[in-house]
Amino acid sequence: MPVIKSYPRGQWEALGRRLDALPEKPKDKQPLKVTDGVNAIQAQIQIAREKGYTLNELIEHAAKEGIDVNLNSLRYAMRRTSEKKRVQRKNSAPSDKSSRQPTASQKIKPPIDRHTGSMVIRDSYSFEIRPDVEDL
Repeated sequence: MPVIKSYPRGQWEALGRRLDALPEKPKDKQPLKVTDGVNAIQAQIQIAREKGYTLNELIEHAAKEGIDVNLNSLRYAMRRTSEKKRVQRKNSAPSDKSSRQPTASQKIKPPIDRHTGSMVIRDSYSFEIRPDVEDL
């Protein structure tokens, strides 16, 4: 059975005071995940790609700066960055209600069950299901 660790409140408060007293780390010394780093230089990456550089060549340039990133990590980070920007653009679109298309839940109306008393199981996203009672 695992032992649950607990520490006196005074120790936690002392840690909190110690953390409050920490000086701010310079921005150039703060670690960034690959996705965050790619996000920070997305424009430069795009310009380099338009100049004809491949991702492998960009990885070589990153290695010269001491950034050890592989092809899959760079591709993943670039995809995540572009998806975030796409979602942000989509969310920041003007919210004129008259020009918006209805959502799927607004378009689909639940079907009316005309088989009163039967066991018809149906919702707005599926087809009609009837119990098999003929071959009993």
